[in-house]
Amino acid sequence: MLKAVLFDLDGTVLDTLPDLNACMNEALAQYGCPTITLDETRRYVGNGGLLYASRALPAERRAEAEHFYKDVYCPVHFRCKNERTKPFPGEAECMAALRAAGIRLAVVTNKSQRAADELGQTLLRPYGFSVIFGNRDGIPVKPDPTGARMVLEELGVDPAEAAFVGDGETDVQTAKNAGMRGVSVLWGYRTQAQLRAAGAERFAHTFAELQAILLSM
Repeated sequence: MLKAVLFDLDGTVLDTLPDLNACMNEALAQYGCPTITLDETRRYVGNGGLLYASRALPAERRAEAEHFYKDVYCPVHFRCKNERTKPFPGEAECMAALRAAGIRLAVVTNKSQRAADELGQTLLRPYGFSVIFGNRDGIPVKPDPTGARMVLEELGVDPAEAAFVGDGETDVQTAKNAGMRGVSVLWGYRTQAQLRAAGAERFAHTFAELQAILLSM
């Protein structure tokens, strides 16, 4: 029986893509650059904000990515009210069932800690996450396992007794790197073929299916 489940955030627990796209396009417009499509945003996210910003910039301006990310994109993103962000169907019921089974829940995301904390006080609050761990200075982002291991240590749970759930290749790799079992969800921003190519072996099409998988582990 699992003692803890760690969740990715964007594309796994919340559909943040429309807000991520809107924030990036506002920042790009301020910076005098072409905007990007929703499909481009889907391809560019998953490895933290700095890489998202770099991928969104025109190739000839990517040397400016760190400045653009810190001084243009982040201020826009931090002002975002998450009005376009929403949970996925069946999510509340799944989280309630896991908590009822005595499983501790946490989030490990490459989203900035500030942005993750804001969602923790609003849209994530009903789900009872014990820890929300975002991108922090000095700690490498996923798929490096450091953040996941720090969360498990805080929860007092061994990696062998935990699962990592996410929608991206980085989440598949994080689970393996941290010594956890992994489940890939198919309602997010990557295809099953992409996830399988990254090494994924377990897949959930819905939160009801995810609930059944996790409770049987």
